[in-house]
Amino acid sequence: MQIVHYFPAKFPVEGYGGTERIAYWLGKAQAEMGHKVIYLCKEGGSLPFAEVVNVEEGFDDLTPLIPPKTDIVQLYNAFPITDNLENLNIPSENIKVPRFKLDYPCLTGIHGNGKPSETFHPNSIFVSRNHAARHNWTEYVHNGIDISEYPLQCEKENFLFFLAKASWKVKNLSGSISIANRAKMPLHIAGGKAPFWSKGTISHGTIDGEEKLSLLRNAQALLFPVIWEEPFGVALIEALACGTPIIATPRGAIPEIVDSTCGILANSFRELVEAGKKVKSLDPEDCRARVVQKFTHLHMAESYLGHYRKILKDGFLREGYPTSLGNPQEVIWYEK
Repeated sequence: MQIVHYFPAKFPVEGYGGTERIAYWLGKAQAEMGHKVIYLCKEGGSLPFAEVVNVEEGFDDLTPLIPPKTDIVQLYNAFPITDNLENLNIPSENIKVPRFKLDYPCLTGIHGNGKPSETFHPNSIFVSRNHAARHNWTEYVHNGIDISEYPLQCEKENFLFFLAKASWKVKNLSGSISIANRAKMPLHIAGGKAPFWSKGTISHGTIDGEEKLSLLRNAQALLFPVIWEEPFGVALIEALACGTPIIATPRGAIPEIVDSTCGILANSFRELVEAGKKVKSLDPEDCRARVVQKFTHLHMAESYLGHYRKILKDGFLREGYPTSLGNPQEVIWYEK
């Protein structure tokens, strides 16, 4: 199969790049499976496993840019307009994601939470069962990582690790600082800086590569007390792959990823603080096994291929189209 990925980013990925990393690992796995993979992306990139074609943004029609003999186009957070959409009666004013014409079979991965009543293409795939259900849909594929990039480490140090976009209130950096302080454990922060008044915190800013891996491997646990419905959370499986367990709130997709063998989920501040001690009893090898069994890039690619075959056979994944049901209000965070 010849698979084209359109993603207006530069590859390989540098810095945070959550969705970009998923796009990278998905194509890598497809190439490992013997498929021909082509990326349409920003100028200046290269990939060892795929052909890269530079594409400028701002077009209305992607069709002329697709290489000949392409079987299917993999998109990310986009709404392609095709001839066979005419009879779906989708209210265009509710389509907020990028739109352009595309006369090729396609599938689009949705990686964020939609706004209330926002509608999506019928060939949309979400990143967890919970994520799909909150958009009145059933089709999803869990994200996966190339586990070979994440070495297992069984010996841990006495600190907690926060890895997320710290500027996003929903990631709950302030709550993480409070939990770590009450648990009397240092907190390393990647993805932003702690407030100037914070005690017991070490800010690393936006990091990547060996520095990020070192923190993931050595942390006693990844602290992830989000206060929104998390679509997936790639940092969770990155930590688990390194043998590092999770302390988190059971919001969104997190219970699909973290079970009792690899983490502790709790809603209350007290329970999250106590988890700092309890998590030490979890086996790092069990944490890694959770990823090996369910969340590798090969698992992800195989699931996407099944959806590709359905689209190539029937034109659409199923009848209807996804519509965001909106997201519950953020949890009010209390320390008591």
